[in-house]
Amino acid sequence: MELNHNVSQRLEQKLGLSLKAQQALKLLQLNSMEITAELEEIVQANPLLEMKREDYELIEGKSDLESSPEDEENTEDGDLYSLPENNSIYMKPESTDRDGWDFDRIEAQQPTFREILRDFAFYILDDDLFSLFEILLDYMDDLGMLTEDLEKIARENHCSVDGLCCVISTMRDGGFDGIFASSREEIEALLGPGLFPSSGYSDGAFVRYVEPDLYIEFIDEKFIVTVRDYSLVLSVDESYEEIMEHGEKTAKKYLEEKLEEAKFYISALERRKATLITIGNEIVIRNAPFLLKTSEKIRPLKMNSVADKIGVVVSTVSRAVKDKFVQTPVGTFPIRYFFGNLQEKEQALEVIAEIVRGNPDISDAELVIVLNNRDISIARRTVNKYRNQLGLGKSK
Repeated sequence: MELNHNVSQRLEQKLGLSLKAQQALKLLQLNSMEITAELEEIVQANPLLEMKREDYELIEGKSDLESSPEDEENTEDGDLYSLPENNSIYMKPESTDRDGWDFDRIEAQQPTFREILRDFAFYILDDDLFSLFEILLDYMDDLGMLTEDLEKIARENHCSVDGLCCVISTMRDGGFDGIFASSREEIEALLGPGLFPSSGYSDGAFVRYVEPDLYIEFIDEKFIVTVRDYSLVLSVDESYEEIMEHGEKTAKKYLEEKLEEAKFYISALERRKATLITIGNEIVIRNAPFLLKTSEKIRPLKMNSVADKIGVVVSTVSRAVKDKFVQTPVGTFPIRYFFGNLQEKEQALEVIAEIVRGNPDISDAELVIVLNNRDISIARRTVNKYRNQLGLGKSK
């Protein structure tokens, strides 16, 4: 076997991020629960930094936003919504301990309904009845109902119907009303419509507690946009100043590097706060009717539009909304929910159904134009796909 060596040259263009840029993007991407741990590590490694939560002051929104057509008017399905003149967007001081809530935890896995039922049966039934209970459990669905009738269960497992009925009666007397019912009619007679023996019990999934990164409130006819703020402050005491001025070269160089690093982290956190505030403002401007409960529909934001307003690339906005939540007057949502394709699809399906039922002969190309006029931008092939999903036929 012959080995040869070749030398070749290749010219490539690659865009690389500096370590500082990577760290800034990492801070932007972290949510409220993650960033605390990250900042604690940063503070431990830098003697010139301290952790402090600085809050935004209450300030008036920009005048150009107030005069923006989208701020003043939101048109949805032909309904005109006018935002009152005094409905400005504000920021206000925010305590990180919001009403004493503690979201910074992930609870252990919860027991399932079956596990709870089995543990209860183990304590109240004797061995013979518990054996019959386990037979019934094998034939129980997730709602707490039997999938087969008692006669068939008894026949397949060589046991008596009376014994099975005794287990069912004992479990129901113990508080599990309707358990092992044979039909929905029996369930409704025992519990009422819409209820089942398993209603209200956990499915065994992990319970995740979230801590919102943004808060949107409507107080005194004004929207309040609040960011949960974590900040670092520069703390250079006299001893450090003395070292930086008259200390030995190694110590002086070390502190100068830490000082530059500290200024970078402080700046990165300020940019993070400004980005989240801008996103919160855009959510309010675009979805005021939804936040005021005058509409059930969300008008999705475009990441490229928000990126242009902030002056960043789209991927930066994507990182900013990743795994973060916003608390609003109508509930707590992932911030990405206001950017998602799901709302666009639902809105497009509804509008397409409305138009096509009124004009069955309209073409896909014409539908695209109508949808664009309603601020729904989708391709013609997507329009055709949605028409087929709605069962409204394919345009020729």
